[in-house]
Amino acid sequence: MQTSGPPQRHLGSSSVVARVENALRDDLAYGRWAPGEKLPAEPALARELGVGRSSLREAIKLLTREGLLVVQHGNGTFVADALPLPAATGLTADAGAGTSQLLRRARILEVYQVRRALEVEAARIAAEVASPDDIDALEEVLAHRQSLVGADTAAFVQADTAFHRGVVAMAGNGLLLDLFDRFRESLAHALAALVDQEPLPDTTDEHAALLDAIRAGDPAAAIAATVANFDVIFEMFRTT
Repeated sequence: MQTSGPPQRHLGSSSVVARVENALRDDLAYGRWAPGEKLPAEPALARELGVGRSSLREAIKLLTREGLLVVQHGNGTFVADALPLPAATGLTADAGAGTSQLLRRARILEVYQVRRALEVEAARIAAEVASPDDIDALEEVLAHRQSLVGADTAAFVQADTAFHRGVVAMAGNGLLLDLFDRFRESLAHALAALVDQEPLPDTTDEHAALLDAIRAGDPAAAIAATVANFDVIFEMFRTT
């Protein structure tokens, strides 16, 4: 299903070229484009990233030097056919696509481990401080998320991360929210990569249980629901 196009990203406050480089590096790590695939045209990609084309070109130049991208003048920018592996792994190019897939899954798992630690604390605080208006607003966000299960990947990812951001924002801890927002791009890419690789387990009940725990003002239940949600994902990693 085609969407209206990716929303403009908010990449933080570090140098523009570094932000663009990191965003593209995440895209490559999470398999947004396959080896040999052409990247979107410069105007569209610059618009998505919310930067000028000159900054985008500088970031592409850096990634080209690393062998991650290949620029074909007059034809566009392409993902390298064989992405280089970190030297520390001791692996060779003969490892092929299977090794690349393993490295990608390992990085996704790392993102989810960080996400769980952050969201467990946010859920605990949210259950203690949430107002009725906060809960009503979060219920609407959850209903939207649940309605998109099994639908278009981009729409589902946006709705799912919006729900989890809502829980973090509800906690009222500015540092937690800032950390979530810094990770949000990576979280979205990780989830999209998982959905594209294989169907995600259904966590509808776990999400509903989290909202119920916050509504009941039960921090222990909110923690348990959050852990249960992530345990389903971690179990998928252990069995696939």
